[in-house]
Amino acid sequence: EASGGGDVDIASGDRQKLYGQDLELPETYVMCGRCKTAYAMQPDDLGTRGKGRRIECSVCHHSWYQARDRLFTINEAHELVPAPSHHLERISSNLAADRPAAYCGELKFYVGNLDFYTSEEDLRDVFAEKGEVGDVNIITDDDGRSRGFAFVSMMNKEDEAKVLELDGQDVSGRSIVVRPPNN
Repeated sequence: EASGGGDVDIASGDRQKLYGQDLELPETYVMCGRCKTAYAMQPDDLGTRGKGRRIECSVCHHSWYQARDRLFTINEAHELVPAPSHHLERISSNLAADRPAAYCGELKFYVGNLDFYTSEEDLRDVFAEKGEVGDVNIITDDDGRSRGFAFVSMMNKEDEAKVLELDGQDVSGRSIVVRPPNN
């Protein structure tokens, strides 16, 4: 039963939609094999008959049979969070272009000399001025503190020359280094 009252139809997936809002998140989840989106799920969300049921990803519409005994457990110090809008937009763009849902681009760049407080969103905004950004990954140490560099993936190879123009640009008070990665 949801906190707002009334019965929740578990078989229809109603309870899954309430996790993190009216209901506490469970310790288990499922993951779409196509776009890698994770969903909070308990064994009884998969019904009481048989070993499980067919479920569908609300992001990429991939469907699969999910068994109750094949749920993932959230590791300690991790949590499920809502997918960022740029992640959902990238998946939609990929599916519309007939690319794999998890595709992050053809071109990767090393970005160095970053201020330790520069966020992934800051970098995404800077690189988006030069083309469609696929992914931003700021490298951190064991404590989660930035190590001062990142990798940015761009969706289109045609953006390479424009992105390399960012080398030396001021971002958060630092002159960043932009170049293709070593590998």
